[in-house]
Amino acid sequence: MTNLQSSAPADQPRDLGHPAIAPTQGAQPIVVVGIDGSAASDQALLFAAHEAQLRHAVLRIVASHDVRAGGYGYSAGLNLAPYEDGLQQACESLVKDAADTVASNTTGASVLVETTVVRGRASQVLLEAAKDAALLVVGARGAGAFTRLMMGSTCTEVVHHARVPVTVVPGRADEATQPS
Repeated sequence: MTNLQSSAPADQPRDLGHPAIAPTQGAQPIVVVGIDGSAASDQALLFAAHEAQLRHAVLRIVASHDVRAGGYGYSAGLNLAPYEDGLQQACESLVKDAADTVASNTTGASVLVETTVVRGRASQVLLEAAKDAALLVVGARGAGAFTRLMMGSTCTEVVHHARVPVTVVPGRADEATQPS
């Protein structure tokens, strides 16, 4: 198991300690993965880490939050700051755990990890984070026979609007029947 170097700020690349490959000079390719704590995003994270390793790329782990996204216009005039703070902290914990997962599941070549937490709609945040990427990876959730035929709204929007290649990693079949 490799320890994550914690001296770098959350939005700076961190070498996860595998000495096999030193960081390259100049611009390094970037693989972006969106995470939300779901089993599908866990699968996407592992896929993206493997792709980053194969491509000798930086892995950019992105989480987003927006308390207003679930309010459907009913949040006008409410003080949402405490909720925003809580969501920010939860997302920061989520990306730290994701970076730790990459460190403990990566063997061989070095993977630089960059973590980002942004307030905003998930699809827009991912599209912005992937502007300079070589690949954008998202997980797809399924919940039953009908919804397995459809991707979630974030996934669908990313696939239709990304200007970079997108990989949609399906959730495992046994998770499709679990409530989300």
